[in-house]
Amino acid sequence: MKAVYQDQIPEGYRVKKAVLEDLPALHQFHQRYYKHYLDQEPIALSELRREWETPGFDLGESVRVVFDPAGVMVGMVEVWDEDNPPVHPFLWWMVAPEHEDSGLGRWLVSWGIQRARQALERVEDGVRVSLRGAVHQEVDQAARVMREHGFELFRHSLRMQVDFQAPPPAPEWPEGITVRPYRPEKDAEIVYRVDDEVFQDHFGYVQQPFEEGFRRFMHNMTSSDRYDPALWHLAVEGETVVGICLGSKWGHTSKDIGHVSILGVRRPWRRRGIARALLLHCFGEFYRRGYRSVDLGVDAGNLTGALDLYKQAGMKVVRQYDKYELELRPGREVSVTELAASTG
Repeated sequence: MKAVYQDQIPEGYRVKKAVLEDLPALHQFHQRYYKHYLDQEPIALSELRREWETPGFDLGESVRVVFDPAGVMVGMVEVWDEDNPPVHPFLWWMVAPEHEDSGLGRWLVSWGIQRARQALERVEDGVRVSLRGAVHQEVDQAARVMREHGFELFRHSLRMQVDFQAPPPAPEWPEGITVRPYRPEKDAEIVYRVDDEVFQDHFGYVQQPFEEGFRRFMHNMTSSDRYDPALWHLAVEGETVVGICLGSKWGHTSKDIGHVSILGVRRPWRRRGIARALLLHCFGEFYRRGYRSVDLGVDAGNLTGALDLYKQAGMKVVRQYDKYELELRPGREVSVTELAASTG
């Protein structure tokens, strides 16, 4: 099917570059969108601000917001290409339900593709560049518009959740492994380095310069109301940090549901039950705080077996996100697509 592009915004709509002052209107737009399609609350206003203030993200150049004739926000599009190199820019867009047949979605995606092409200038010749995006499985019109523009479905992401009817099982720690709390004044860099090492075995990983990656990591993980350092747990062998489980007071759904943001164990210490022990330890802390549900996000094709671990811990899939990809330039793939032989 030939790709359908729409260079002109439909008549009657007004588009502008986003500024931080647009956040309240964006949050109201999110409320209408998420209630209609997903029957859930949107992420908090503070989370939207955190995202737009991500280091390296050019808000004015990377986000467009659209208003109807009455001045109500009814559309938005974001292109995330802050990675270095930006080999897989990410597209996120939404159209208000009552405007989904207006052609506005086609314009938003067309604009996003053109914006993403700017990333080609920052990637060396011969390296493959593709634009990736995700849509909620429930939003049929979004998937249709992506396909019309030449995107192909290539992967799924899942939100999994466990609901507690009783206290979760106590963790069983392998010999020589203990758990200790995170110390913000001392452990930030080592936690980032462990996270970066762990995610080298995850689909789509691209090595980032340390200073850039560390700055974004700390911003994303600690600059919102859901951050609580007491929910960060470190598995150690002696003084060596071998695994991490970083929890948040909530995720992207409800403030009544605890969230596991990151769980990972370094390669030499895998296959010993450390990840399961960390997860159960985190569950126990949430339960003690009064939470009766915990969720997390995971790649449906996770390369390290995380999906099986979560199922064994009693977690079930509660939502699926479909990921689409549009190749902007063929070439050598530099992001991770499979496990290195040394990972076992």
